[in-house]
Amino acid sequence: MTNKFNRRSFIGYMSTALATSLLLKACTDSPSTITENPSNNSAESGSNYETFKIAIAFPGVITDGGWNQSGYEGVKKVVEKLNGEMIYVENVAQADQTETILDFARKGYNLVVGHGGQFDAAIEQVASQFPDTFFLGVNGNIAGENYGSVTTNYFQVGYLAGVVAGLMTKTNKVAYLTGLSFKGTNLQGRAYELGAKSVNSSVEVVISYTGDFNDIAKGKEAALALISTGVDVIYHLLDNAAPAVLQTAQEKGIYAVGNTTDQLDVAPKAVLTSTIQDVGGAIAYIANLAKNNQVKGEKYILGIENIEITKLGRFNDILPEKIKQKVEETQQKMLAGKLQFEDCSESSQAKVCIKEIPE
Repeated sequence: MTNKFNRRSFIGYMSTALATSLLLKACTDSPSTITENPSNNSAESGSNYETFKIAIAFPGVITDGGWNQSGYEGVKKVVEKLNGEMIYVENVAQADQTETILDFARKGYNLVVGHGGQFDAAIEQVASQFPDTFFLGVNGNIAGENYGSVTTNYFQVGYLAGVVAGLMTKTNKVAYLTGLSFKGTNLQGRAYELGAKSVNSSVEVVISYTGDFNDIAKGKEAALALISTGVDVIYHLLDNAAPAVLQTAQEKGIYAVGNTTDQLDVAPKAVLTSTIQDVGGAIAYIANLAKNNQVKGEKYILGIENIEITKLGRFNDILPEKIKQKVEETQQKMLAGKLQFEDCSESSQAKVCIKEIPE
C-alpha cells in the first residue's frame, strides 16, 4: 500500500481517523495507515509476519523523470514484493527535513528514508531517539548505531562521464551542473573532473550550482550561462530541472551527459550517454536487508559490478568508436580492481583520490 501526503496534511496527521480526512491520494478509496499482509492469517506472530513499513521523504516530485522518480519506483516495487506499506512526502524543503523524519519515526515505520544527502543532518539528529527504527540516507555519507547510507558508486560513473566529456570537447571547457553543494554532489563533480583530465590534460572543468535541483528556470539559466563562457559539454546532477538543461544543450548545439536514468531520448542530439544510478534499486537492496534484520549502520556503496543498479546508459550514435572503446577499457580496469577511488576529503573540501594498480 502506498500513501501520499503533502507537507501540511502529513504534519497534521495524528490518528487514523484524522488521516482519512487529510489524505490526498492513496491506493484505495478508504485509505488506512496500516496494511495487513494477506498471508498473515495464521496464529503465528513475530517480525516475519508483521507488515514491513517504509517511509520516504523526497526533496522534489516523484514525476521528475530522474532522482525522485527512480527512488519512488524502487520503493514501490519492494513494498509490493514484501506486501508492505509505504508512505511518502514530496517537495520537502530543507527547513522541514528534521520535522518530516521525526514524524515518520513517531508513526512507527520500520525504515525511514531521506532521499538525498541533504537529509544526513536530520537523520543524525533524530535517529538516536528511535532505536527500533532504521534510518537511511540515500546518496548520503553517514553511519551509526541504527542509521546508514546507500549510494551508487558515483566515483565510477562520474569518472566515466568525465572521460566522455574530456574526449568530446572541442573548446576544452566542460561543466558539472548541480543543485546544492554538499559532500555527495561535490564528490561526484570531482570524480567527473578527474575523468576528464585523465584523457585531456588541457581541459578546464567548471563546477556550478543552481541553488535548487528542481527549478526549471534556474536550470536553463545556469546552462545558458555556462554555454556563454565556452562550455560545450555539461554533465548534470539535477532533478526536475534536468530536461531543461539537456534540451538547452541541444538547442545551442553542445553536448550533455545525463544522470540517474537513461536520458538519451530527452535530447537525442545532445546527450552522449547517461550515468544510470538506480537509486530505487539501491533502496530496495537496503530494504530487503532491513526486512530480514540484516541491515547494519554502514555506508553501502553499490558500483558497476551491480550492473542492474550502476552503469552507463546507451551511447549516442555520434560518439566515435574509439571513445566507446576507451570507456570500456576504463570500466574493465574498475571491475578488475585496477582503478579504485576513495573519499579523501579534508575539512569541508570535497576530494577524490585515485588508486591505480599496475597491470
